[in-house]
Amino acid sequence: MAPALSQPLLLFCQAILLGMAAALLYDLLRAFRLRLPRLTSALDILYCMAAGLAVFLFMLRRAQGQLRLYLLLGAVGVIWKRLHRDPAQTRQDTILQEITEDNTWNTLQYASTRPLTVQTLSTGTTTALDFRMAALPASAPVEKSWFAQASFVGDSLTQGLQIYDTGLPGAQFCAYKGVGPNAFVNGTSCKRVDGVTEIPLDALTAQQPKAVYVLLGSNVLGQDTDYTSFLTYYRLMLDMISQALPDAKIYVQSITPVRPEVSAQANHAGLNRDRLCHINNELAAIALEKNCYFLNLWEVLADENGDLIESYAQPDGYHIKPEGYAAWVDYLCSHTME
Repeated sequence: MAPALSQPLLLFCQAILLGMAAALLYDLLRAFRLRLPRLTSALDILYCMAAGLAVFLFMLRRAQGQLRLYLLLGAVGVIWKRLHRDPAQTRQDTILQEITEDNTWNTLQYASTRPLTVQTLSTGTTTALDFRMAALPASAPVEKSWFAQASFVGDSLTQGLQIYDTGLPGAQFCAYKGVGPNAFVNGTSCKRVDGVTEIPLDALTAQQPKAVYVLLGSNVLGQDTDYTSFLTYYRLMLDMISQALPDAKIYVQSITPVRPEVSAQANHAGLNRDRLCHINNELAAIALEKNCYFLNLWEVLADENGDLIESYAQPDGYHIKPEGYAAWVDYLCSHTME
């Protein structure tokens, strides 16, 4: 009986090796998928055709053309296990991803947010430094042409940098009206200012920028509710950008100030000055945690009360006029890391 059993066992082991080889090929293709996101579908089709052909030839030559279930389980099972690994094994150690029953993302484990330094004043009072203290200091100014190698990630506020002459029309943009960081994490299709629909992270990866500027939050923080989910998505988004563009410098921009009357509206109660300051404190800490640079736009957009400068504000109180973008761009030009 032993000789009769050895041949099926040998074929089964060979089928497992075939599956491992196919899985290894898929892993090798990951680099091309990240660098060439527009070819992802084509690469998947070619891979499936190649893997299917390999299994077919194996059955034809090694199994004398007989379809044997245990061989399919050996080859296809290994491939399936490889392509459907636990997400916790495929991401950075600091972030574990879990799809919950309501299809939201949760941060299960990550390094504790680095606390901002505490300063003791001359009066003996101890106070925690806020986002203004964590911001990147001024540097030698660069020309607007420097931003041709940069990409701006954001919502309608970022679109203003794209469409106004006082902005940065020479830069690259992944800006979509009404989006938050969850759109980037979940791979949601978003519409650009020109009407073209795209997947934000795929579009950003295809641009291959040397610097990425992120500004998101105004659209998803309107309600005065807990913003833990927003911060979780923000962390995940920064991790995903870092993985896709490991050589790019990432600048986290503060959420911009608004006019005081904005938070009096029921649908924008969450955009009050104190709450925005607290959220910017969190974003500054996240930027430090993720080795990104934090930019404090309030330096040039806020008045002495911490409100959006009135002459910069559109009638809605939170969008910005062209002259406000001029001040914004001047700030960006003088706060870079060459």
